[in-house]
Amino acid sequence: MEEYVILEEVLRFREKKVKVQEELRDRHMGETVVALGMNIPGPKKTSPHILLAFEEGEKKLGRLFAEKGLEVSEEAEIKEKAGYLHFYSVKSSDALFVKGLTIQVEESHLLGRLFDIDVYDADGRGISRGILGASPRKCLICGQDAKICGRSRSHGLEELYENVNNIIKLWLREETS
Repeated sequence: MEEYVILEEVLRFREKKVKVQEELRDRHMGETVVALGMNIPGPKKTSPHILLAFEEGEKKLGRLFAEKGLEVSEEAEIKEKAGYLHFYSVKSSDALFVKGLTIQVEESHLLGRLFDIDVYDADGRGISRGILGASPRKCLICGQDAKICGRSRSHGLEELYENVNNIIKLWLREETS
């Protein structure tokens, strides 16, 4: 079921995100915190299809950490109509290495454009894509810098949301074929 969110709900959701990140950082000193969310424009942040895509992101990150020998000391999750978040406290002091792995997921997975994977070092500082030489995230519609398109409101919300659904439908077709 799709539900519309209002600005206050989005702001409370962001506050919860910061609180969980800080709690994980405080409990697991020296570790890297990873936060998986979904990059869904507009007021419809959740749906059954978005949840399926989010759960795929959880599985992909869990497998990736295991493959790379990165132990996860704690996980936390928030699921509400303002969105979905899954947190990992990863036993690694090399946040740049972890960020590099998450960039690979964002750039190679069919759903990668919809995954919003933030990585925080032991001091709680976010690691940007740019520090590793990665290009900025691309617009869901035109492929330009997403921040520029977002600020200028180059595309309508319905067009953006339709493209989100198309990306998820393509992934679902690939999964079942």
